[in-house]
Amino acid sequence: MIKKLLPKLLIILLLVGYSQSTEAQLFKKKKKTEASKPEAKTKKGDPEPYDKVITKDAVTDSGLFDVHKVDDSHFYEIPDSLFNREMLMVSRISKTASGIGFGGGKINTQVLRWEKKPKKVLLRVVSYDVVAADSLPVHEAVVNSNFEPVLYSFDIKAFKKDSLNPATVIQVDELFTKDVQALGMPDRLKKRYKATRLDAGRSYLESLKSYPLNIEARHVKTYNAGSPPSNQSLGSISIEINNSMILLPEEPMKRRYFDKRVGWFARGQVDYGLDAQESKTITFLDRWRLEVKDEDMEKFKNGELVEPKKPIVYYVDRATPEQWVPFIKQGIEDWQVAFEAAGFKNAIIAKDPPSPEEDPEWSPEDVRYSVVRYLASPIPNANGPHVSDPRSGEILESDINWYHNVMTLLRNWFFVQTAAINPEARGVEFKDEVMGRLIRFVSSHEVGHTLGLPHNMGSSVAYAVDSLRSESFTKKYGTAPSIMDYARFNYVAQPEDGDVALMPNIGIYDKYAIKWGYKPILDVSAEDEKSILDSWILEHAGDPMYRFGHQQVGDVVDPSSQTEDLGDNAILASEYGIKNLQRIVPNLVEWTQEDGKNYDDLETLYGQVLSQYNRYMGHVSNNIGGVYENHKTYDQEGAVYT
Repeated sequence: MIKKLLPKLLIILLLVGYSQSTEAQLFKKKKKTEASKPEAKTKKGDPEPYDKVITKDAVTDSGLFDVHKVDDSHFYEIPDSLFNREMLMVSRISKTASGIGFGGGKINTQVLRWEKKPKKVLLRVVSYDVVAADSLPVHEAVVNSNFEPVLYSFDIKAFKKDSLNPATVIQVDELFTKDVQALGMPDRLKKRYKATRLDAGRSYLESLKSYPLNIEARHVKTYNAGSPPSNQSLGSISIEINNSMILLPEEPMKRRYFDKRVGWFARGQVDYGLDAQESKTITFLDRWRLEVKDEDMEKFKNGELVEPKKPIVYYVDRATPEQWVPFIKQGIEDWQVAFEAAGFKNAIIAKDPPSPEEDPEWSPEDVRYSVVRYLASPIPNANGPHVSDPRSGEILESDINWYHNVMTLLRNWFFVQTAAINPEARGVEFKDEVMGRLIRFVSSHEVGHTLGLPHNMGSSVAYAVDSLRSESFTKKYGTAPSIMDYARFNYVAQPEDGDVALMPNIGIYDKYAIKWGYKPILDVSAEDEKSILDSWILEHAGDPMYRFGHQQVGDVVDPSSQTEDLGDNAILASEYGIKNLQRIVPNLVEWTQEDGKNYDDLETLYGQVLSQYNRYMGHVSNNIGGVYENHKTYDQEGAVYT
């Protein structure tokens, strides 16, 4: 039996072995075929693996977005958490061609939002000009009529797959090297200089720097131009533009509504959500976020001065000549007395920046720091711009531009307005202590602008002209109730008047305005604050010390709100001023001469005398046919225009 079965078993074993061998060979072939199958190719424009885009050779600057430089390409790595967050883009001309103006001038401000699509990232422009509360039915109509335009579209280059901080990578070079209108030369300048097209070969991205709350881009734009302001043989204009992209606070600050009876920088919106039968424009102040600490709330309610949660801090540029630093700092901290009227102590502080050794990452371009920037420029000026949140008016940062030649301007003013009674002003170069006091005055004035205060040209008319000849009065009150007036120096005082004060200080109006704009009104909505703010104004209604007069551009309508004037009687003040000019002119040669020098200084200061004389004539002639303007509400007696 076994003999009969044995051949059959052998045949079965052979067949099984063959089958297994064949299957193994087929499996090996299959594996080999699978292994040799080429990888799926990435379609053009599709995202690539992160490490193929941001290579090991990338130079990375970490901050709001991580900014990577790979060879000559620049990338933003945008955290997914920051998509749809609102950011403010502030564009300035940082360096200009001769004849265009001066560096630091703002050319555009826009709110932006980064939006992520499956293969694209869109940069959208957000408008707050027209609004309505999202809880109201009309909000949908407002949104539909204010579709957010796309400023630029980016291909997604890669994804960073991080469970905690996922991010999206885009390349941004073309945003800055192409002629993107919102980030480049303004149309008005293009038209003025007949700039036709961007010359890509002479335009480039200079730098991209990332900080915790902002990203700073600098790029050079060169335009072919038919009528350039300088270097006309080139037929082109080159400018350097700085774009600051700032993350806006997640929770906007409570607004404070504007009232034209108190001077303030403000912004407006058309609000369709108001209970009114027509669209209404609401206007609110630009101001810093000064808040009472929770632990000091009872002290504040009891009238004690408290320190704010976050004070206003100004750093004085490292480049500032050492002898002027103390005076600039004093000018900043002079405003502390005004904030005391608002209930705060140490609300504004001046500091030295850390040295590069102490903090190599510190930069004046970091939006966390407000800086008095010292600029080596022949421009005789200083200015105090600020950047604010268009949703609430919160001032986010400010950089005061301090041009070296502002000292020339101060020398000229102080000489022509006070040399007749002031020996310290008799010369072409002042002692450091004298120039320092003048620098302190300008520092205070410019800081006032950064706090939200515009020029108050109606301030100086509050003082009787003869009071400006009183030593006791001027020592107590200065030359005007507001340092924000252009009440420069005391040209009214005569040689026999003694040691009168020659310039304004932080005055009564300044303290009043800071209180009105900054004193916290607790547990009350912005709308309900209005009645309280109105009562503060009415407390001083009719008192010229508390009057605001706006700056008039062009023809003067209100002779009581003029620039460069003093006192309540332009004729009498100008008579005193002319008497002092008559004392200066015979001494011009003596006060400007120096062996080995030519007559340039004499020519300059004689020209200043003529200009000052013309100002006096203008102050008087503007009274002919003038109309006084005193803003009032319906419940106040008297006319607005008289």
